[in-house]
Amino acid sequence: MSLAKLLNLIILVLFLIGALLLVSLETSTVRRSVLDQMQANLETSTTAMGLVLQGSLLGGDKVLAETIVNAMFDGGFVRSATLTDPDGKVLFRREFSVGQQNVPAWFQQLVSMPPVIQEQEMTDGWNILGTIRLEGHSGYAYQHLWQALRSEIGLLLIGLAVMLLLIQWSCHRLLAPLRQISSELDLISQRRSSRTLPTPWLQEVKGVVNAVNRLISERQRDLTQQRLKLQQLAQQFPPSPFPHHHHTTARMIHFISTQGDITLYRAFIPAEAVEANWHQQQFEQLLTQWYQGDIQGLRLPMSLLQHPQWYWLEQKIRPQKGKILDWRYEGPPTSSMLARLKSLQTSGIELAFHDWPLSKESLVLLELHPRLVATHLSDAPLLWNMAAQCVHAHGTTLLEEGEHALSVDTLRNWGIDGYRKEQTS
Repeated sequence: MSLAKLLNLIILVLFLIGALLLVSLETSTVRRSVLDQMQANLETSTTAMGLVLQGSLLGGDKVLAETIVNAMFDGGFVRSATLTDPDGKVLFRREFSVGQQNVPAWFQQLVSMPPVIQEQEMTDGWNILGTIRLEGHSGYAYQHLWQALRSEIGLLLIGLAVMLLLIQWSCHRLLAPLRQISSELDLISQRRSSRTLPTPWLQEVKGVVNAVNRLISERQRDLTQQRLKLQQLAQQFPPSPFPHHHHTTARMIHFISTQGDITLYRAFIPAEAVEANWHQQQFEQLLTQWYQGDIQGLRLPMSLLQHPQWYWLEQKIRPQKGKILDWRYEGPPTSSMLARLKSLQTSGIELAFHDWPLSKESLVLLELHPRLVATHLSDAPLLWNMAAQCVHAHGTTLLEEGEHALSVDTLRNWGIDGYRKEQTS
Protein backbone atom coordinates (compact mmCIF):
# COMPACT_ATOMS: atom_id res chain seq x y z
CA MET A 1 0.00 0.00 0.00
CA SER A 2 1.31 3.44 -0.91
CA LEU A 3 1.89 6.13 1.70
CA ALA A 4 -0.76 8.36 0.11
CA LYS A 5 -3.41 5.63 0.35
CA LEU A 6 -2.39 4.86 3.94
CA LEU A 7 -2.69 8.53 4.94
CA ASN A 8 -6.05 8.79 3.19
CA LEU A 9 -7.29 5.69 5.00
CA ILE A 10 -6.07 6.88 8.41
CA ILE A 11 -7.60 10.33 8.01
CA LEU A 12 -10.86 8.84 6.72
CA VAL A 13 -11.10 6.43 9.66
CA LEU A 14 -10.38 9.24 12.13
CA PHE A 15 -13.00 11.41 10.46
CA LEU A 16 -15.61 8.64 10.62
CA ILE A 17 -14.84 7.98 14.29
CA GLY A 18 -15.16 11.69 15.03
CA ALA A 19 -18.38 11.89 13.02
CA LEU A 20 -19.87 8.92 14.90
CA LEU A 21 -18.95 10.45 18.24
CA LEU A 22 -20.41 13.78 17.17
CA VAL A 23 -23.65 12.18 15.98
CA SER A 24 -23.88 10.17 19.20
CA LEU A 25 -23.33 13.28 21.31
CA GLU A 26 -25.79 15.29 19.23
CA THR A 27 -28.38 12.48 19.48
CA SER A 28 -28.10 12.42 23.26
CA THR A 29 -28.27 16.22 23.52
CA VAL A 30 -31.23 16.64 21.17
CA ARG A 31 -33.12 13.73 22.75
CA ARG A 32 -32.66 15.22 26.22
CA SER A 33 -33.78 18.61 24.93
CA VAL A 34 -36.87 17.16 23.24
CA LEU A 35 -37.82 15.18 26.35
CA ASP A 36 -37.38 18.24 28.58
CA GLN A 37 -39.52 20.29 26.22
CA MET A 38 -42.26 17.64 26.21
CA GLN A 39 -42.09 17.46 30.00
CA ALA A 40 -42.54 21.24 30.26
CA ASN A 41 -45.44 21.16 27.79
CA LEU A 42 -47.13 18.41 29.74
CA GLU A 43 -46.72 20.36 33.00
CA THR A 44 -48.29 23.41 31.42
CA SER A 45 -51.11 21.30 29.96
CA THR A 46 -51.91 19.56 33.23
CA THR A 47 -52.03 22.89 35.06
CA ALA A 48 -54.32 24.40 32.45
CA MET A 49 -56.50 21.29 32.36
CA GLY A 50 -56.81 21.29 36.14
CA LEU A 51 -58.15 24.82 36.10
CA VAL A 52 -60.58 24.06 33.26
CA LEU A 53 -61.86 20.78 34.71
CA GLN A 54 -62.26 22.11 38.22
CA GLY A 55 -65.72 23.53 37.57
CA SER A 56 -67.05 20.48 35.74
CA LEU A 57 -65.79 18.11 38.42
CA LEU A 58 -67.40 20.17 41.20
CA GLY A 59 -70.67 19.95 39.32
CA GLY A 60 -70.22 16.21 38.76
CA ASP A 61 -70.48 16.58 34.99
CA LYS A 62 -68.09 13.84 33.72
CA VAL A 63 -69.33 14.14 30.14
CA LEU A 64 -68.35 17.79 30.01
CA ALA A 65 -64.95 16.98 31.50
CA GLU A 66 -64.31 14.32 28.84
CA THR A 67 -65.42 16.69 26.10
CA ILE A 68 -62.96 19.31 27.32
CA VAL A 69 -60.11 16.78 27.36
CA ASN A 70 -60.95 15.63 23.81
CA ALA A 71 -61.03 19.20 22.56
CA MET A 72 -57.68 20.07 24.15
CA PHE A 73 -55.55 17.08 23.10
CA ASP A 74 -57.12 15.38 20.09
CA GLY A 75 -54.40 15.17 17.41
CA GLY A 76 -51.81 16.85 19.63
CA PHE A 77 -48.61 15.67 21.24
CA VAL A 78 -50.42 13.84 24.07
CA ARG A 79 -50.73 10.10 23.64
CA SER A 80 -53.21 9.45 26.47
CA ALA A 81 -55.11 11.35 29.16
CA THR A 82 -56.48 9.67 32.30
CA LEU A 83 -58.71 11.24 34.97
CA THR A 84 -59.14 9.47 38.31
CA ASP A 85 -61.16 10.39 41.41
CA PRO A 86 -59.66 10.70 44.89
CA ASP A 87 -60.30 7.00 45.50
CA GLY A 88 -58.23 5.99 42.45
CA LYS A 89 -61.18 5.07 40.30
CA VAL A 90 -60.70 5.91 36.65
CA LEU A 91 -63.37 8.40 35.63
CA PHE A 92 -62.32 8.24 32.00
CA ARG A 93 -59.27 7.39 29.87
CA ARG A 94 -58.70 8.60 26.35
CA GLU A 95 -56.10 7.38 23.82
CA PHE A 96 -55.33 9.90 21.08
CA SER A 97 -54.32 8.97 17.58
CA VAL A 98 -51.25 10.52 15.96
CA GLY A 99 -50.53 11.23 12.32
CA GLN A 100 -47.75 9.71 10.22
CA GLN A 101 -44.41 10.90 11.54
CA ASN A 102 -42.19 9.81 8.57
CA VAL A 103 -39.54 8.36 10.82
CA PRO A 104 -37.75 5.15 9.69
CA ALA A 105 -38.47 2.09 11.80
CA TRP A 106 -34.74 1.29 12.13
CA PHE A 107 -34.19 4.70 13.67
CA GLN A 108 -36.87 4.09 16.31
CA GLN A 109 -35.28 0.71 17.09
CA LEU A 110 -31.79 2.22 17.25
CA VAL A 111 -32.64 5.19 19.48
CA SER A 112 -34.65 4.58 22.66
CA MET A 113 -37.14 7.23 23.70
CA PRO A 114 -38.46 6.85 27.29
CA PRO A 115 -42.12 7.80 27.90
CA VAL A 116 -42.86 11.27 29.27
CA ILE A 117 -45.57 11.23 31.96
CA GLN A 118 -46.95 14.09 34.03
CA GLU A 119 -49.47 13.74 36.90
CA GLN A 120 -51.17 16.54 38.87
CA GLU A 121 -53.89 16.62 41.51
CA MET A 122 -56.85 18.95 41.08
CA THR A 123 -58.08 20.52 44.32
CA ASP A 124 -60.76 22.86 45.54
CA GLY A 125 -59.10 24.46 48.49
CA TRP A 126 -58.32 21.56 50.83
CA ASN A 127 -60.50 19.09 48.94
CA ILE A 128 -58.92 16.79 46.31
CA LEU A 129 -61.19 16.58 43.25
CA GLY A 130 -59.11 14.06 41.25
CA THR A 131 -55.87 13.39 39.47
CA ILE A 132 -55.07 14.09 35.83
CA ARG A 133 -52.38 11.96 34.18
CA LEU A 134 -50.95 12.88 30.74
CA GLU A 135 -48.52 10.76 28.72
CA GLY A 136 -46.61 12.35 25.84
CA HIS A 137 -46.46 10.72 22.40
CA SER A 138 -42.97 9.42 21.60
CA GLY A 139 -43.66 9.76 17.86
CA TYR A 140 -43.31 13.54 18.09
CA ALA A 141 -40.04 13.18 19.96
CA TYR A 142 -38.73 10.82 17.28
CA GLN A 143 -39.86 13.22 14.56
CA HIS A 144 -38.02 16.22 16.05
CA LEU A 145 -34.93 14.11 16.73
CA TRP A 146 -34.93 12.63 13.20
CA GLN A 147 -35.28 16.03 11.56
CA ALA A 148 -32.42 17.48 13.59
CA LEU A 149 -30.08 14.54 12.97
CA ARG A 150 -30.95 14.28 9.27
CA SER A 151 -29.81 17.85 8.71
CA GLU A 152 -26.62 17.24 10.67
CA ILE A 153 -25.83 13.97 8.91
CA GLY A 154 -26.37 15.69 5.56
CA LEU A 155 -23.87 18.37 6.52
CA LEU A 156 -21.43 15.70 7.68
CA LEU A 157 -21.70 13.86 4.36
CA ILE A 158 -21.04 17.08 2.47
CA GLY A 159 -18.11 17.75 4.79
CA LEU A 160 -16.83 14.20 4.20
CA ALA A 161 -16.88 14.70 0.43
CA VAL A 162 -15.08 18.04 0.72
CA MET A 163 -12.57 16.58 3.18
CA LEU A 164 -11.81 13.64 0.88
CA LEU A 165 -11.03 16.05 -1.95
CA LEU A 166 -8.87 18.16 0.36
CA ILE A 167 -7.11 15.05 1.66
CA GLN A 168 -6.35 13.89 -1.89
CA TRP A 169 -5.02 17.31 -2.85
CA SER A 170 -3.02 17.72 0.36
CA CYS A 171 -1.47 14.24 0.13
CA HIS A 172 -0.59 14.87 -3.50
CA ARG A 173 1.16 18.13 -2.58
CA LEU A 174 2.83 16.79 0.56
CA LEU A 175 4.08 13.59 -1.05
CA ALA A 176 5.23 15.20 -4.31
CA PRO A 177 8.85 15.55 -3.05
CA LEU A 178 8.90 11.90 -2.00
CA ARG A 179 7.61 10.83 -5.42
CA GLN A 180 10.32 12.92 -7.08
CA ILE A 181 12.95 11.34 -4.85
CA SER A 182 11.70 7.83 -5.63
CA SER A 183 11.58 8.50 -9.37
CA GLU A 184 15.01 10.12 -9.43
CA LEU A 185 16.62 7.35 -7.37
CA ASP A 186 15.09 4.81 -9.73
CA LEU A 187 16.66 6.61 -12.70
CA ILE A 188 19.97 6.91 -10.85
CA SER A 189 19.92 3.18 -10.14
CA GLN A 190 19.55 2.70 -13.90
CA ARG A 191 22.32 5.30 -14.43
CA ARG A 192 20.06 7.30 -16.68
CA SER A 193 19.70 10.63 -14.87
CA SER A 194 21.82 13.31 -13.23
CA ARG A 195 19.49 16.26 -12.62
CA THR A 196 19.09 17.73 -9.15
CA LEU A 197 15.79 17.90 -7.29
CA PRO A 198 14.11 21.16 -6.29
CA THR A 199 14.28 21.94 -2.57
CA PRO A 200 10.85 21.28 -0.96
CA TRP A 201 9.25 23.51 1.64
CA LEU A 202 8.75 20.67 4.12
CA GLN A 203 11.54 20.77 6.68
CA GLU A 204 11.48 16.99 7.22
CA VAL A 205 11.86 16.23 3.51
CA LYS A 206 14.38 18.98 2.83
CA GLY A 207 17.20 17.02 4.48
CA VAL A 208 16.45 13.94 2.37
CA VAL A 209 16.35 15.99 -0.85
CA ASN A 210 19.62 17.72 0.02
CA ALA A 211 21.27 14.34 0.61
CA VAL A 212 19.98 13.03 -2.73
CA ASN A 213 21.20 16.18 -4.50
CA ARG A 214 24.65 15.72 -2.98
CA LEU A 215 24.65 12.14 -4.22
CA ILE A 216 23.65 13.31 -7.70
CA SER A 217 26.31 16.04 -7.70
CA GLU A 218 29.02 13.59 -6.67
CA ARG A 219 27.90 11.16 -9.35
CA GLN A 220 27.89 13.90 -11.97
CA ARG A 221 31.38 14.94 -10.92
CA ASP A 222 32.58 11.34 -11.21
CA LEU A 223 31.07 11.03 -14.70
CA THR A 224 32.72 14.27 -15.79
CA GLN A 225 36.09 13.09 -14.50
CA GLN A 226 35.65 9.76 -16.31
CA ARG A 227 34.90 11.54 -19.59
CA LEU A 228 37.92 13.83 -19.17
CA LYS A 229 40.24 10.89 -18.51
CA LEU A 230 38.78 9.04 -21.48
CA GLN A 231 39.28 12.10 -23.71
CA GLN A 232 42.93 12.34 -22.66
CA LEU A 233 43.50 8.66 -23.29
CA ALA A 234 41.67 8.74 -26.64
CA GLN A 235 44.10 11.42 -27.87
CA GLN A 236 46.85 8.83 -27.67
CA PHE A 237 44.88 6.52 -29.98
CA PRO A 238 43.65 8.51 -32.98
CA PRO A 239 40.49 6.83 -34.38
CA SER A 240 40.62 5.23 -37.80
CA PRO A 241 38.07 6.35 -40.40
CA PHE A 242 34.89 4.30 -40.15
CA PRO A 243 34.02 2.33 -43.27
CA HIS A 244 30.75 3.22 -44.99
CA HIS A 245 29.23 0.46 -47.09
CA HIS A 246 26.58 1.13 -49.69
CA HIS A 247 23.92 -1.53 -50.09
CA THR A 248 21.01 -1.79 -52.47
CA THR A 249 18.92 -4.07 -50.26
CA ALA A 250 17.37 -3.51 -46.85
CA ARG A 251 19.37 -4.95 -44.00
CA MET A 252 18.62 -6.15 -40.50
CA ILE A 253 21.60 -5.96 -38.17
CA HIS A 254 21.66 -8.16 -35.08
CA PHE A 255 23.88 -7.52 -32.09
CA ILE A 256 24.70 -10.64 -30.07
CA SER A 257 25.62 -10.53 -26.38
CA THR A 258 29.22 -11.36 -25.44
CA GLN A 259 27.79 -13.21 -22.42
CA GLY A 260 26.02 -15.80 -24.58
CA ASP A 261 24.13 -16.37 -27.80
CA ILE A 262 21.45 -13.81 -26.97
CA THR A 263 20.23 -11.05 -29.29
CA LEU A 264 20.65 -7.70 -27.55
CA TYR A 265 19.44 -5.43 -30.31
CA ARG A 266 18.07 -5.45 -33.87
CA ALA A 267 18.56 -2.46 -36.15
CA PHE A 268 17.03 -1.89 -39.58
CA ILE A 269 18.77 -0.08 -42.43
CA PRO A 270 16.56 0.86 -45.40
CA ALA A 271 17.58 -0.17 -48.88
CA GLU A 272 17.72 3.46 -49.93
CA ALA A 273 19.85 5.72 -47.74
CA VAL A 274 17.81 8.30 -45.87
CA GLU A 275 18.65 11.71 -47.24
CA ALA A 276 17.69 15.24 -46.27
CA ASN A 277 16.00 15.72 -49.66
CA TRP A 278 13.45 12.98 -49.06
CA HIS A 279 9.80 13.84 -49.57
CA GLN A 280 7.19 13.58 -46.82
CA GLN A 281 5.68 10.51 -48.43
CA GLN A 282 9.02 8.68 -48.27
CA PHE A 283 9.38 9.46 -44.58
CA GLU A 284 5.82 8.31 -43.86
CA GLN A 285 6.42 5.00 -45.65
CA LEU A 286 9.64 4.42 -43.71
CA LEU A 287 8.04 5.22 -40.35
CA THR A 288 5.05 2.99 -41.14
CA GLN A 289 7.44 0.13 -41.93
CA TRP A 290 9.23 0.79 -38.63
CA TYR A 291 6.04 0.83 -36.55
CA GLN A 292 4.33 -2.16 -38.15
CA GLY A 293 7.31 -4.42 -38.76
CA ASP A 294 9.35 -6.53 -36.33
CA ILE A 295 11.96 -3.78 -36.18
CA GLN A 296 13.51 -2.53 -32.97
CA GLY A 297 15.91 0.17 -34.09
CA LEU A 298 15.66 2.42 -37.14
CA ARG A 299 19.00 3.79 -38.34
CA LEU A 300 18.98 7.41 -39.49
CA PRO A 301 21.67 10.01 -40.19
CA MET A 302 22.10 12.79 -37.62
CA SER A 303 21.98 15.30 -40.47
CA LEU A 304 18.25 14.58 -40.58
CA LEU A 305 17.94 16.60 -37.36
CA GLN A 306 18.61 19.71 -39.47
CA HIS A 307 15.99 18.85 -42.08
CA PRO A 308 13.94 21.92 -43.16
CA GLN A 309 10.73 20.05 -42.32
CA TRP A 310 11.99 18.63 -39.03
CA TYR A 311 9.03 19.85 -36.96
CA TRP A 312 6.63 18.04 -39.30
CA LEU A 313 8.77 14.91 -39.07
CA GLU A 314 8.95 15.15 -35.27
CA GLN A 315 5.15 15.16 -35.13
CA LYS A 316 5.09 11.93 -37.16
CA ILE A 317 7.51 10.16 -34.80
CA ARG A 318 5.51 8.78 -31.92
CA PRO A 319 6.86 6.83 -28.93
CA GLN A 320 6.25 3.11 -28.97
CA LYS A 321 7.49 0.43 -26.61
CA GLY A 322 10.58 -1.35 -27.88
CA LYS A 323 11.27 1.15 -30.69
CA ILE A 324 14.60 3.02 -30.85
CA LEU A 325 15.86 5.76 -33.16
CA ASP A 326 19.46 4.87 -33.96
CA TRP A 327 21.40 7.92 -35.20
CA ARG A 328 24.58 7.73 -37.26
CA TYR A 329 27.28 9.99 -35.91
CA GLU A 330 28.38 12.37 -38.67
CA GLY A 331 30.35 14.97 -36.76
CA PRO A 332 30.12 17.21 -33.69
CA PRO A 333 26.44 17.82 -32.89
CA THR A 334 25.25 21.41 -32.84
CA SER A 335 23.24 22.90 -29.99
CA SER A 336 20.06 22.74 -32.09
CA MET A 337 20.65 19.06 -32.83
CA LEU A 338 21.13 18.31 -29.12
CA ALA A 339 17.98 20.27 -28.29
CA ARG A 340 15.98 18.22 -30.83
CA LEU A 341 17.37 14.97 -29.49
CA LYS A 342 16.35 16.01 -25.96
CA SER A 343 12.89 16.91 -27.28
CA LEU A 344 12.56 13.40 -28.72
CA GLN A 345 13.60 11.92 -25.39
CA THR A 346 11.09 14.08 -23.54
CA SER A 347 8.31 12.74 -25.76
CA GLY A 348 9.32 9.16 -24.86
CA ILE A 349 11.54 8.20 -27.82
CA GLU A 350 14.57 6.07 -26.92
CA LEU A 351 17.86 7.02 -28.59
CA ALA A 352 20.92 5.13 -29.78
CA PHE A 353 24.03 6.11 -31.76
CA HIS A 354 26.17 4.13 -34.18
CA ASP A 355 29.49 4.81 -35.91
CA TRP A 356 30.27 6.49 -32.59
CA PRO A 357 33.93 7.52 -32.22
CA LEU A 358 35.81 8.26 -29.01
CA SER A 359 36.26 12.02 -29.11
CA LYS A 360 35.49 15.05 -26.98
CA GLU A 361 32.52 15.97 -29.18
CA SER A 362 31.01 12.48 -29.32
CA LEU A 363 31.25 11.95 -25.56
CA VAL A 364 28.79 14.82 -25.12
CA LEU A 365 26.09 12.50 -26.45
CA LEU A 366 26.49 10.31 -23.35
CA GLU A 367 24.85 13.09 -21.32
CA LEU A 368 21.62 12.15 -23.13
CA HIS A 369 21.90 8.66 -21.56
CA PRO A 370 21.17 6.82 -24.82
CA ARG A 371 19.98 3.23 -24.75
CA LEU A 372 23.12 2.06 -26.55
CA VAL A 373 26.07 3.17 -28.65
CA ALA A 374 27.82 1.13 -31.38
CA THR A 375 31.42 1.84 -32.30
CA HIS A 376 34.39 0.43 -34.20
CA LEU A 377 37.09 -1.01 -31.97
CA SER A 378 40.81 -0.53 -32.27
CA ASP A 379 43.57 -2.64 -30.78
CA ALA A 380 43.77 -0.66 -27.53
CA PRO A 381 42.58 -2.72 -24.54
CA LEU A 382 43.23 0.01 -21.96
CA LEU A 383 41.27 2.55 -23.99
CA TRP A 384 38.24 0.35 -24.46
CA ASN A 385 38.25 -0.83 -20.87
CA MET A 386 37.98 2.78 -19.75
CA ALA A 387 35.45 3.53 -22.50
CA ALA A 388 33.28 0.62 -21.35
CA GLN A 389 33.39 1.87 -17.75
CA CYS A 390 32.44 5.40 -18.81
CA VAL A 391 29.63 4.23 -21.10
CA HIS A 392 28.24 1.85 -18.50
CA ALA A 393 28.35 4.59 -15.85
CA HIS A 394 25.87 6.53 -18.01
CA GLY A 395 23.53 3.53 -18.14
CA THR A 396 24.34 2.87 -21.80
CA THR A 397 25.14 -0.42 -23.57
CA LEU A 398 28.37 -0.53 -25.61
CA LEU A 399 28.30 -2.54 -28.85
CA GLU A 400 31.02 -3.42 -31.34
CA GLU A 401 30.06 -2.15 -34.79
CA GLY A 402 32.91 -3.49 -36.94
CA GLU A 403 33.35 -6.74 -38.78
CA HIS A 404 34.15 -8.59 -35.56
CA ALA A 405 37.80 -9.47 -36.07
CA LEU A 406 38.28 -9.95 -32.33
CA SER A 407 37.20 -13.00 -30.38
CA VAL A 408 34.17 -12.95 -28.15
CA ASP A 409 36.36 -13.58 -25.09
CA THR A 410 38.46 -10.54 -25.96
CA LEU A 411 35.37 -8.36 -26.36
CA ARG A 412 34.01 -9.57 -23.05
CA ASN A 413 37.31 -8.91 -21.27
CA TRP A 414 37.37 -5.39 -22.68
CA GLY A 415 33.89 -4.73 -21.31
CA ILE A 416 32.06 -4.77 -24.68
CA ASP A 417 28.43 -5.87 -24.31
CA GLY A 418 27.69 -7.16 -27.84
CA TYR A 419 28.95 -7.63 -31.37
CA ARG A 420 27.35 -7.28 -34.79
CA LYS A 421 25.82 -9.82 -37.12
CA GLU A 422 24.17 -8.73 -40.33
CA GLN A 423 21.21 -10.25 -42.18
CA THR A 424 19.52 -9.25 -45.41
CA SER A 425 15.75 -8.72 -45.20
